[in-house]
Amino acid sequence: MIKIYGKNCVYEALVSKAKIDTIYLTDNVVKKDKDILKLIKENNYRYEVVSKEKMNNDFSSQAQGYGAIRYDYDTYDLAYLNNLTTNKGRVLILDGIQDPHNFGAILRSVDAFGFDLVILPNNRSVKITGVVAHVSTGAIEHTKIMYVDSLLQAINILKKRGYWILGTDASGDTLTSNIDKSLSLAVIIGSEGFGMSKTLVNASDYLIKIPMVGHVNSLNASVSAGIVLHDLIKDFSE
Repeated sequence: MIKIYGKNCVYEALVSKAKIDTIYLTDNVVKKDKDILKLIKENNYRYEVVSKEKMNNDFSSQAQGYGAIRYDYDTYDLAYLNNLTTNKGRVLILDGIQDPHNFGAILRSVDAFGFDLVILPNNRSVKITGVVAHVSTGAIEHTKIMYVDSLLQAINILKKRGYWILGTDASGDTLTSNIDKSLSLAVIIGSEGFGMSKTLVNASDYLIKIPMVGHVNSLNASVSAGIVLHDLIKDFSE
């Protein structure tokens, strides 16, 4: 079970018909938000009305009066890669992301820009938590997530499936504008402190750089992901 909280996060769980044990709402929400009560009743969810103090204590001060106990999110294994589209597919690989706020923000970009799957290693990676779900503002309900023992193994399978691997590195020499968007693409975003591992740098077909003109020489992982994923959004005009 996992505690999720926040209006958007709980709403998306309901709209997605997620498996939920109990929904918790404050009295103020029950009085003002008739739409959520309609969703709850239509889908036969159980709910309880609690005080704002209890909501904040049991969930978070950022709950906005909405909380729920949700069954764990489904995740995928390597076998799922055989089901991936080979026509303009989009995959994001996260190499060592450990900050739940970064992960949640990245999931928002994944959903917004039409990526099909997020792959993380079992070791040295953030797990799915209530903070991740909250920061994603519900995007996690629409995102497929895979944990694997070896990112390199996953990359080799993707290559066999026809994907081109795009690493992101300060030493990169390729702009996203030069990438053929009709290709199936897998983007690698490195960890907050150390970037991509050398193994994955070597496994990349291209190393992407983000042009910057300011005084800093790096960006937050979630910001980098948002920029690159937006630039590589699928071209549906062809």
